[in-house]
Amino acid sequence: MNYPNDKSTIFSIAPMAIHEFKPGLYPGKFYIEPCTNDTQPTRLVVGCSDYLMTVAARKQPIRINTPSYQIAKAIVDDFMDGQLIITTDARPGVCWIQGDVSVIQFVEKNVELYESIRENQKRWFVLVIQKTNDDWKKYHHSRVVTDTARFASRALGIPTPEWMTVQEVAMNFFKCPACATMNDPANVVCSGCKAIFTDALIAARTREEKLKSLTFAE
Repeated sequence: MNYPNDKSTIFSIAPMAIHEFKPGLYPGKFYIEPCTNDTQPTRLVVGCSDYLMTVAARKQPIRINTPSYQIAKAIVDDFMDGQLIITTDARPGVCWIQGDVSVIQFVEKNVELYESIRENQKRWFVLVIQKTNDDWKKYHHSRVVTDTARFASRALGIPTPEWMTVQEVAMNFFKCPACATMNDPANVVCSGCKAIFTDALIAARTREEKLKSLTFAE
């Protein structure tokens, strides 16, 4: 039996998308958009889901209904279980409440819960940054810097850490068309082969065009 009015709403201020799949349930795939502004949470309204159960005395399986609050709770709990760095009061800002609730209703009428997930996420951001700082000191490699750590650094407005600076600079570096050395955008001459970065060289698309455009500093 379906219960069309059985709804629960999941709210997220987490900076990452939430993908959850519950095998055996229908519907069983759930997706929540990432949130880049915690004053405007993203939300997902879920209804009840069904699964089939085989009973020995019956030839056909019976359909079992799972209420929406159990679905919403499972989505949030399983998402949290997948996070590496969380505590009871430091975790991504995700929660659920019963009913089909709008963002405005959530923010204005569930103030305590809303402020709670904001504070929890701030504390979680601190943990993420501390872990990234520790890993950076050990390995000094960009692989330890996650998108979440970069988002957390900006969200908290902390002084730019070394790993953030390195990551931002690396994203803006460009490859020399002549020798493939990575160069600072401010360079006018390649630090590797001394090729002059003329407009023609940078705009060249084929190897032949690059070779024709090459000029080198003395």
